[in-house]
Amino acid sequence: MREIMIGLSEKIFKSLDSRGVDEAEFYGVWGKRISITVSNDKFKTISVRDVGEYGLRIAINKKIAGIGSSDLTIDPEAVADRIVKIAKSSPSDPDWPGFAHNYSRGVMASIYDNKLANMQIDELIEIFSQVIDYTKEGGKREGAEETIITRGTISVFVGGLYVANSYGENLYDEHTSVLLDYMVKSRKEGEESSYYLIYARRNLDEEILRRDAYRAGEYSVKFIRAKPIESGEYTLILDPYMTAEFLMSALIPAFSALNIQQKRSPLADKIGKKILSEDIIIRDDPSIDWGFGSRSFDDEGIPTRNKVLVDKGVLTEILYDHYTASKDNRVSTGNGFRRSPSSPPQPSPTNFVVLSSGNTMSIEDMVKETKKGVLVHGLIGQWMSNYVNGSTQGTITHGFYIENGEIKHPVKGVVIGGNIYDWLGKDLIAMGKEPIQYLDVYTPEIMVSKTRIAGK
Repeated sequence: MREIMIGLSEKIFKSLDSRGVDEAEFYGVWGKRISITVSNDKFKTISVRDVGEYGLRIAINKKIAGIGSSDLTIDPEAVADRIVKIAKSSPSDPDWPGFAHNYSRGVMASIYDNKLANMQIDELIEIFSQVIDYTKEGGKREGAEETIITRGTISVFVGGLYVANSYGENLYDEHTSVLLDYMVKSRKEGEESSYYLIYARRNLDEEILRRDAYRAGEYSVKFIRAKPIESGEYTLILDPYMTAEFLMSALIPAFSALNIQQKRSPLADKIGKKILSEDIIIRDDPSIDWGFGSRSFDDEGIPTRNKVLVDKGVLTEILYDHYTASKDNRVSTGNGFRRSPSSPPQPSPTNFVVLSSGNTMSIEDMVKETKKGVLVHGLIGQWMSNYVNGSTQGTITHGFYIENGEIKHPVKGVVIGGNIYDWLGKDLIAMGKEPIQYLDVYTPEIMVSKTRIAGK
């Protein structure tokens, strides 16, 4: 498939040469996906699918156009005619700096797992079966009379990406990933509860997979008979997964130079200033082995590098792609990534890593130190948090009420709200010792004071 992408890009560039195009950029992705679905503990479907898609952007007198397609057999002349027509009818962009070039690789990490790449369907079925067994064991340990996987999918992807420009430069990379997600439901004493598991990594770490699957079974039982609590101020403990959810919705986009330039971030003019607790360090780290965001170059062919975004609470760097860096008379940080092959790059993190440089506690000790609080393991609505001002909100679906250092009962149906800069600033009590990976975010649990909860 890589050879097909290379050949297609070369033919398109050649077709564009005679059409007055100043420059062009090609971006292609490809791969093979094996997927297995389960419904009510029974294997339902198995699919093996080859995928391929490309995006093309051109510039004519600072008029920019982009198109995309999954048709890799399309006539390059037709592609060239179509995109040139779009460009000529587009407005000029006075800030256009040209496409990035001088492609090269930066930091390196392991992102291709040979075991995944060579995995057969029967092996994947066996792994899924074992995971289901671990989940049922976890439910049984908590006293479940029945634990079932109501719906779920496991999929393995093996593929690559290719970026090239009309200056004769190109780079490619290959990677693997495994995604497992399913809903667990358990019944106990006439009541039932559920829990959602997601495992997403570049490699198959069976120890972590067993741990997460077992925990899903336990948690599908632990929250039976959950109930609301009274409204008021509580100490809030977010497990690493819920911390990551709030970071993704309320904080991470604020580091984008595009959002800063468009006044959609509170971090404008904050370089060198304290924005979070002095106990916090935040890194953008593309060099983590098996990291979901690990890359040696970004989607513009610019080398990636490790960088510290927040050093003991002080903002030290933001994330640039080539376009936003040019507007600020800066150099790209190697963080230009695309939402799809046909979309333009935007500044985004690789692996967003949150660490503590100060007080660390285990989640068990956080509970012991809490007089009145809530420990949260599940939320909905957290995606409605606002990175423009850092406001946070979410409805607890899986939580525990804590009183005088002891967990009293499960909690659900109450709304928490606040501000991520307060939670990671003046209201931060402690952080966990080790960050946990959730997609491309690495964070420990956090403990926050004076959090408002709207309950019954």
